[in-house]
Amino acid sequence: MNKYAAAARAHWERTAPSRLKALENPEEFFTNLGLEVQAQVSDLTAILAGTRSSEQNYLQEIARLVTARRIAEEVVMAQLVWIGDPELPLEQAREEWEQTRPSDENLVTWAERMQDSPDLMPSTVELEQMANDWAVPVAFLEGLVATEPPLDYLRENQAVLQEAATIRFLRELS
Repeated sequence: MNKYAAAARAHWERTAPSRLKALENPEEFFTNLGLEVQAQVSDLTAILAGTRSSEQNYLQEIARLVTARRIAEEVVMAQLVWIGDPELPLEQAREEWEQTRPSDENLVTWAERMQDSPDLMPSTVELEQMANDWAVPVAFLEGLVATEPPLDYLRENQAVLQEAATIRFLRELS
């Protein structure tokens, strides 16, 4: 059992004892959960870290990689581990949320408006707030506006949108 599995088990013992007792084989469940968390953390770390800049020194490179890993761990643990004992199973709650959440196509509409009228582009603060609301990086929004048609950019970055949707869903659970 890896560190993620141990943390998950300890968390479930405190916050969801009824779910823990309902598991047929808790050891296998948490071992598999830990492996899944580890795999997703590695994948997300690679995405968040990006590529090394030739302008970075060794310490900056290490800081970039450590920061990416910590963010990835936070996101994945929130997605897969830090759950309470909700009334609905997590999968059902997510399905309901997916049916009522704002469509990602709203971002395309926004980007098209910005392309048509560049003077309407929001300020940096407003752009950061929009990025926070949608749980995407500011660079994602800037790339969306810079690409014609924006829908192509949206399709090329589905992984970012899926992760953002997960983050927004988890925000609503809290």
